[in-house]
Amino acid sequence: MIDRGAIDRRRRDRRKKLSFRLRERRTGFDRRNPSPGSHWYTQALRGLRCEPQALLVMLAAVNLLNLADFVLTLDALQKGAGEANPVMRALFGYGPVLAGFFKISIIAGVSLVIWRLRRFRRPLEAGVLALLVFGLVFAYHIAGRVFLG
Repeated sequence: MIDRGAIDRRRRDRRKKLSFRLRERRTGFDRRNPSPGSHWYTQALRGLRCEPQALLVMLAAVNLLNLADFVLTLDALQKGAGEANPVMRALFGYGPVLAGFFKISIIAGVSLVIWRLRRFRRPLEAGVLALLVFGLVFAYHIAGRVFLG
C-alpha cells in the first residue's frame, strides 16, 4: 500500500528557501546616473575611464615628461648639479645608460598597469598624480635653467 501523505510530502519542496539581497554600494564614478553636482575630479576620472584616447594621451604625456626629466637631469649633471633622488643617484654611479633604462622602463611599466586597470578608480588617480608630479619636476627643471643659467 502506498501512503498518499508521504507522496504529497515528497512533492513539496521541503528545503527552506533562504534568500538575501546585498545592497548595491556604488560610489564615485561607478554610479550609473551621475548627479550634475558631482565633483570635478570624479567627472575627470569618469572621462578618462570612458574615453580611452584621453587616457592614452595622458599616459603618453607622463612618459614624455619622464623622458624630458631624464634628458634635463643628464644636462644638469654635466653642468655640475647633483641628483636629488637617491635611487637615481646610485644608478647614475653605474652609468647614464642603466639609469635611463631603469627610469624609462619603470614608468612605461606603470603606464601599462594603469592602462590594463583603467576601469578602476585608484589606477586612474595614480596616473593623474604621476602627470602632476612629472609636470612639477619639468617646471622645476625649466625654472632651474631660467634662474641659474
